Amino acid sequence: MSVFTSYGNENRMRWDRTKRGFMEVWFATLNHGPTGSGLWLRYTLTAPKKAEPYCELWAFWFDPTGARSFAGKHRYSIDHLGSANGRDDGALVRIGDAWMSESHLEGEVTSGDRALAWSLDLEPAPATFQHIPAPLRDRLERRVSALCSPNLSVPFQGMVKLGGAAFEFERERGCQTHRWGARHPVTWAWAHCESFEGTSDTVFEGVAARTDIVRIPLPTTSLLYLRHEGEDIPFNELRWALSAKSRYEMPTWAFHARNESWKIIGGARATHDRAVQVRYEDPDGSERFCANSEIADLAIELYRSSPSGWRHVRSLISIRGAHLEFGRRSPFEGSPVTL
Repeated sequence: MSVFTSYGNENRMRWDRTKRGFMEVWFATLNHGPTGSGLWLRYTLTAPKKAEPYCELWAFWFDPTGARSFAGKHRYSIDHLGSANGRDDGALVRIGDAWMSESHLEGEVTSGDRALAWSLDLEPAPATFQHIPAPLRDRLERRVSALCSPNLSVPFQGMVKLGGAAFEFERERGCQTHRWGARHPVTWAWAHCESFEGTSDTVFEGVAARTDIVRIPLPTTSLLYLRHEGEDIPFNELRWALSAKSRYEMPTWAFHARNESWKIIGGARATHDRAVQVRYEDPDGSERFCANSEIADLAIELYRSSPSGWRHVRSLISIRGAHLEFGRRSPFEGSPVTL
């Protein structure tokens, strides 16, 4: 079964504007090649069980030197949420003056006396990457949350302005993802990379998460995918996902997985000085703390099955070109909670 779908509705808003105990987020991550900086944008809505719904706009700029790094968000009452799913000049989601469509992201966030503004076009992917194995998607959507990347690795073009500086993006590849459901997992690690040394046709996407159902803890599930030299190598089909292994604790995630033909062993790392810590509020009122870096490191060893055993194929390395995130219920030591 393919890990890609082409229903055409994977990015559409799921919230019906009445349901409580629901959250939804669209986010994009990409890197600016000329400066080595990273960009993270989030359009979110939350309908708490016991409070009024609201929507938020988040924006982050990760400068390798730290000189121009930026973190900011705006919270809006729900009446600032525009019409969805193309009924508002093609916007999938509009929050105040900021909006996102299938092919464009626009917005601005201020923090103190600084502002981060963006106007970016993207080329929509022909198919959506599905992180979660098909037999589990409906169940997890109802009890935890669903996750997919309608634009796993696509070119972005446009402008980002930060203070008095302007950063032009010329077909820089990035990722756009959609999550919706009742809550975040209990803990998680996520990584994405398309900036490996010596290759321009390799993409890694992975998430490991631990959750509970009716307060019963479940084991960590690792869902990994690699595209290498034009070949899709999924490790997130159900039988392979159940055997994949992960160990994660800020600042490092180590993982390994296999399928019938390939094996992957890897590790991602982001030190505190290259990450930002923020607080999420789940619809049930609980908190999650997220440590995110868009200038992380990632190393992968790739093996292929042969009659004599596993044969090493390639070492894949990205220095400050990977995207990495950790989440849990308590704050991470070593860095302040910025937002």
